[in-house]
Amino acid sequence: MKKYQQKSIIAVITGGVVFVAGCFVLLYFAAQQLTTQINTDAKYIIDHLDSAAQERRDILTPLNKFAFKQCDEATLLEMRRALFDSKYAIDIGFFINNQLVCTTGAGLLSNVINDREPDYIRKDENVRVRYEPQLYLLLFTGRPMKVIIVRQGNFNLIMDLRAFDSAGIESPSWEVIYKEDEKLHHLAGIEGLFSQVGTHSFLPYETGFTCSNNNVNYCAAVHLPWSKFFSNNHLLLIISLILTCLAGVSSALIVDARIAARRSINQRIRKGLKKGSFYWTYQPIICLQSGKLIGCEVLARFEDKYGALFPDEFIPVIRKNNLTWSFTEAMIATTIKELTSLEELPEGFKVSLNIFPCDVELGNVSLLPQITELINSRFIICLEITEDEYLDTSIAHAHFRTLVESGFNLSLDDFGTGYSNLRNLQNLSFHQLKIDRTFVQDIATEGLKASMIPNIMELVHKFNYTCVAEGIETSEQEAILKTAGVHYGQGWKYGKPMTAATFKTFLTKQNF
Repeated sequence: MKKYQQKSIIAVITGGVVFVAGCFVLLYFAAQQLTTQINTDAKYIIDHLDSAAQERRDILTPLNKFAFKQCDEATLLEMRRALFDSKYAIDIGFFINNQLVCTTGAGLLSNVINDREPDYIRKDENVRVRYEPQLYLLLFTGRPMKVIIVRQGNFNLIMDLRAFDSAGIESPSWEVIYKEDEKLHHLAGIEGLFSQVGTHSFLPYETGFTCSNNNVNYCAAVHLPWSKFFSNNHLLLIISLILTCLAGVSSALIVDARIAARRSINQRIRKGLKKGSFYWTYQPIICLQSGKLIGCEVLARFEDKYGALFPDEFIPVIRKNNLTWSFTEAMIATTIKELTSLEELPEGFKVSLNIFPCDVELGNVSLLPQITELINSRFIICLEITEDEYLDTSIAHAHFRTLVESGFNLSLDDFGTGYSNLRNLQNLSFHQLKIDRTFVQDIATEGLKASMIPNIMELVHKFNYTCVAEGIETSEQEAILKTAGVHYGQGWKYGKPMTAATFKTFLTKQNF
């Protein structure tokens, strides 16, 4: 499979994962909102139920206290007064010997009506309840009504269930029941829904039920289908899906761009080592006491047809792709040739080359004495190696001794910022310490790192090393370092890294 195909697959998978994750998040919040709506509807229904039960108590309890023995004008008057402000009750009836003799709507009945058996009896209040899906009131014989008939003592209430069918209930299906032991008695809504909810016959989150705290055994079940919920919130759903899609597409594009950028840098560096995209610059190193040029450090730069890459971009890639030794060989081959051609450079001019610590451990540095250009050079070759755990091995120590015996100078680069092991200063065959620019830049502010320079110089004198401070930019920094006993300096105060041609011009103004 080609690399661009792999890259596209990774980008598409990433976008798909983000989209799916977004959908799950969207579904989660939708489920929370659905649950909230169901709970709101269930509470609304239970609140109505509690209000209806309280209205029944407020009407029937006082009427029974009158202890009427017959239905006359006084009885009917009290019944009509009780019904006047009711919200749920539409009629009140009066019983004598279990027979209905009058109602508020029809008055005194010409023919009494025997009471029917209730569906259940609330034993705590001795209330008889019956559900009637089709009741014809005496005043409206042509219009059947769905009601609950509640009898307490000698009076009953006919309660219209249409009061529950309010715009305040968003769920299309609900049921109110009374639980009597294991039996369920339907009171309002869709009959049988409560049983279906109990058997998990619906999709997750689209059902719920709750029971009254004020009226024991009265409960409500609610069913709000996902389809209905999405239909009610279709605009928000569409916007959320669009945003989720955009997030997925954006993630895919970002990953694609990042992969392309990474692979592009990898390829550019690999090709650059072969095609000469790397070039080398030289930064002067000055003796702080005399002000004379004594050497230079070789610094790598990169530029190809796509533009320049900074060292902090290409150095990690070189390490990651195990190109360190190829890079070092290319550096040596070019820089020694360029510097050798500069006749202005005297015998003993110090050339500092940076070596990767991993090449010490891998033994690649053992090949350096075999490079004729280095051994026969008129320069002092100083190998700068950054502090690292790779240096703290017997193998590394052996390679250092071999390099010193071959005539190379060794410099411990960026001292104090890497893998510090003071024991190595004595055990390793180093000639020089290099103070990192962060210590020098801290001088002006008298920071913590600046205060460490005298301690570093004590180590330098103790082990008979020379010392180079890099990153010098001002005369103030130079004066402080000079007073501290630092031997050499490097930084923009003396010169920026420059190409061989520019370095040649620079040399014409120097005294050796």
